[in-house]
Amino acid sequence: MTIIFEPPFYKAIFERSFDSVYEVGQLNLGPAEPKTCDIYRLVNTSWKEIDFFRQQLKNNQF
Repeated sequence: MTIIFEPPFYKAIFERSFDSVYEVGQLNLGPAEPKTCDIYRLVNTSWKEIDFFRQQLKNNQF
């Protein structure tokens, strides 16, 4: 997970890969800088809400 600021919002970018599948998803966090406890809560409680977009990889390369 990577937190970025793309005005006017902070965003959480999630990436995962397994076998030859790469997936990426994002959640908007709002205009205020997220605190560490908010990020932990996000990962622990909102994981199922993330819509991941899937890309099939060739030769296991990004």
